Amino acid sequence: MEPHETGGWYEPHPESPAPPNGGRAVAVVAGVVGVVVGAGLASGAWLLFGGDGGGGSSAAVSAPARLGDYYRYPDLQKVRERNGQSGDMTKLVDHQATWDKESSARLSASRDGAGAVVQQYANEELESMFSLEVVRSPSASPQYVAYSDPGYLGVDKPPEEMVEFGPVSCVVRNDTTGQTFVVNCQRTSAELTVTVTHANGDLGGNPRAVADVVNEAWSQLG
Repeated sequence: MEPHETGGWYEPHPESPAPPNGGRAVAVVAGVVGVVVGAGLASGAWLLFGGDGGGGSSAAVSAPARLGDYYRYPDLQKVRERNGQSGDMTKLVDHQATWDKESSARLSASRDGAGAVVQQYANEELESMFSLEVVRSPSASPQYVAYSDPGYLGVDKPPEEMVEFGPVSCVVRNDTTGQTFVVNCQRTSAELTVTVTHANGDLGGNPRAVADVVNEAWSQLG
């Protein structure tokens, strides 16, 4: 299905760069911190994008072990060692686990105690990362963005817009160079909401690819 577009003003931000080839496990720390700070705001992010705040099932939910080429952070060390990749990620993984646990609790609290999990993922090369947010509660769909007129602004696309790929709606930002950056992609039903946020690297500039990750998570959780 072709994307459906609406527009709104939001100042775009540069894409997070991929870490250099040498010492990726260390270099990636700065990128992870930026991603995790956003993930820590999970309790409020759904408000910005149209969530209704309604409660849902309190049953626990677990994040999938793998989504395509992306692994849960706690599993990355073993995956990299198995494939001959160097770099000790123990300290980074421990911090990330603490942050994801706190973010999960905040997301659940924002939905009246609904079962929720927030989990950081990355590919084996640590070139692309994202945060998966799952909550057993519905959200408004498609997501909301404020309207703006690209013609009036003198640009080809609105600075912020919503695009849809089947059941997944994505909020994206467009800069004046023609680059697109994904804010989040989300799929929801009466019982479940799955969101991918804070994608960076090549993934963060490809809304359809992020929507595919959402659908993969949905199929494993459904």
